[in-house]
Amino acid sequence: MKFAIAEMTFSPPLSAPVTYDDWMQTTQSLDHCIESRQIQWLYSLVSVKGDRSICVYGVPYADAVREAYREARMAFQQVWPAELWLDQEPTSVPQGASLVVAEVIFDPPMTKTYYDETKIQAGGCFHELNIKPLVSLISLDGKNAICLFVAASAEDVRSLYRKINKPFKHVWKATLIQPKV
Repeated sequence: MKFAIAEMTFSPPLSAPVTYDDWMQTTQSLDHCIESRQIQWLYSLVSVKGDRSICVYGVPYADAVREAYREARMAFQQVWPAELWLDQEPTSVPQGASLVVAEVIFDPPMTKTYYDETKIQAGGCFHELNIKPLVSLISLDGKNAICLFVAASAEDVRSLYRKINKPFKHVWKATLIQPKV
């Protein structure tokens, strides 16, 4: 399966906390556009402040999500094709787990080897800060990543990145919203 990431910001923010019903109402104009392109919505990560979201889709081709958002007239910051590097599937995390998203830009681009080396380097910090990595969504060019963790706070994840001397763009607490089965 191919994957695509859609990043959105909301100004003014959505009413927090954002519930499943709130999110479905916010994104309802996308429904037909996504279905007509055979896009599978896997899950969304919405900031607890209601000002940011990351949506993860299974796609037949990379530009399908961009086309769907434009047709639905939904604003987005970026849409990019991604690879999933899983430690644990986010949808298997217990309900109510404290999730934190790190948005990261890499220069030079991230490779799987460098990623694995960084995780080894961070191993002690994961334990010390009580952080559990779940999934990293890496752009195909290796320049962008969305990393999802179970952590008590966004500040703990910022501390992790500082301790291992890796830059980050944004770190925020998130709510996982996924299709109802």
